[in-house]
Amino acid sequence: MDLQTIFHSILTVVIVVAQIATVYLAARGNRWTWILGIVTGLILCYNFLSDRLYMSLAFQVYSIAASIGGVFIWKKKEEDNKRTICWGNPLWPLLVVVGLTAAVYYFDAQVLKSNLPVLDCAITSLQAVATFLMVRKDINAWICYLICDAIYIPLGIIGGNYQWLFISGIFLITSTFGFITFIKAYRKIKQEKAQANRTENS
Repeated sequence: MDLQTIFHSILTVVIVVAQIATVYLAARGNRWTWILGIVTGLILCYNFLSDRLYMSLAFQVYSIAASIGGVFIWKKKEEDNKRTICWGNPLWPLLVVVGLTAAVYYFDAQVLKSNLPVLDCAITSLQAVATFLMVRKDINAWICYLICDAIYIPLGIIGGNYQWLFISGIFLITSTFGFITFIKAYRKIKQEKAQANRTENS
């Protein structure tokens, strides 16, 4: 086993562990999820640069910046005791994803010569919107992540990157856990609000 293979194996382990921890902390509303997101983003920058998925690489740069902002925004929410999970209208995230994908496709395909530009742009747009929604603790963020994870699996098969295929499978499982956890918390919040309203009216 050469040094490059060992290095990639170590990166795979680090990404998987960091991603599992990131999703767990996000599901718990803990701002440390963003600190781990910065670490994961730096590692994924290397991965996407190697695979020539330049828009996904650009997203990771954006994700690192958003994660830095997320640390302070979630810290403020904790101090203000605002940990409410919301579920906004999914139409506007869909429109933004379609618009972003169309806007960056030509640049990605013709200028950067990216492999699989349509999927690359779509994934990048989904992740960009998901990161913004996650800062707001919107359940739609997990839906965007689930779609991304589902797309990454065939990308790994097509590219023959089986380490990334394994990571994508882990991402899909952890995102499913995050989605279910947020749904449960959202329903609990609604029940508590309904109970409070009944108490006030009685």
